[in-house]
Amino acid sequence: MRNKGAIVVLTLIVTALCLYYLSFTFVSRNIQKQAIAAATNESGIVDLMKKQTYLDSIWNEPVYSLFGMDYTFKEIKDTELSLGLDLQGGMHVILEVSPVEILKGLSGNNEDPDFIAALNMAIEKQKTSQELYSSLFYESFKEIKPDGKLSTIFANAANRDKISFDTSDKEIMRIINDEIEDAMDRSFNILRTRIDRFGTSQPNIQRLKGTGRIQIEIPGADNPERVRRLLQGAAKLEFFEVATSAESGNFLRAINSYLVAEQNAKVKSIDLGKDQEPKEEESLQGLLGEESSDSVSTAVSDSADTTSKLDSLYNSQISPIFSLITSQEGLIYNIKDTFKINRIYKRADIKVLIPRGFKFASDVQPHDHETDDIS
Repeated sequence: MRNKGAIVVLTLIVTALCLYYLSFTFVSRNIQKQAIAAATNESGIVDLMKKQTYLDSIWNEPVYSLFGMDYTFKEIKDTELSLGLDLQGGMHVILEVSPVEILKGLSGNNEDPDFIAALNMAIEKQKTSQELYSSLFYESFKEIKPDGKLSTIFANAANRDKISFDTSDKEIMRIINDEIEDAMDRSFNILRTRIDRFGTSQPNIQRLKGTGRIQIEIPGADNPERVRRLLQGAAKLEFFEVATSAESGNFLRAINSYLVAEQNAKVKSIDLGKDQEPKEEESLQGLLGEESSDSVSTAVSDSADTTSKLDSLYNSQISPIFSLITSQEGLIYNIKDTFKINRIYKRADIKVLIPRGFKFASDVQPHDHETDDIS
């Protein structure tokens, strides 16, 4: 065959790509098994909340290394093969945006008996009709009050820029339909954002045309209660005053000093008379948790003997809350380090050092390190 060599090369490339993507699937399955094992009690019962907590704790942590590249559990879930509901099971949910509440809101919760009767009549009609609820509502309103005008219901202070007592029914119906459509779009975007954070492989969410319904498929979901809370939870808008560096600097330095004193006290407890080098979990992980700061690990690795290693650790005057900062512009961390930082701030002995009224909140934004002043 004239192109035999090209076919062989193409086959090898396709095979390599298949193995590459399959490897993420195998790693994901192994992590799922580890989560189940960690959440299984002595009676063999799996605690689904404990399992999910385990998976959430490693969501942004590197768990797989391939060709010198580290991949977080989130990246693995995004890359693994999607089996769908038919192969691995999961949850199929249909949600409906209530146009009744939208109409009530536009009316300023008008208690007009004809308006309430029209809403209820439209609900009954919708059970046997494929028409839009807004059309059924207008039809019902005209049946109850043939000479009535919608402006008497929807003209209020909240709508004064859009609806007046002279606005025609046709224009008001256009506004109502636009409001319902906007509510559908907002609900869809909110649900998509929530589902994307659920931690499943390629969830499917789509609007059912001609209805106010949204269909959601979550492959691999095995905790119905968590999904229900995630989808039905009400959004809450809160405003907080952001603390300045001067306001937060004192207690952050106090926390740093406390952590440094803690790690130095643990260093003193290490037997300096040992001939062998201290184990990693004794010298590093025992001091700072599961992982140590870059500055401390560098100080240890650069030293040749045990004594100099311990001296470098003992003289360290910086804790992870400062050593893991990636910019001089503030408390900016790599997203993979946020779990370590949050774990520090959640400690009971650290909370007492944080003044009442202060609350740490994280925000994820891209950051250009090339603009940092490194002089």
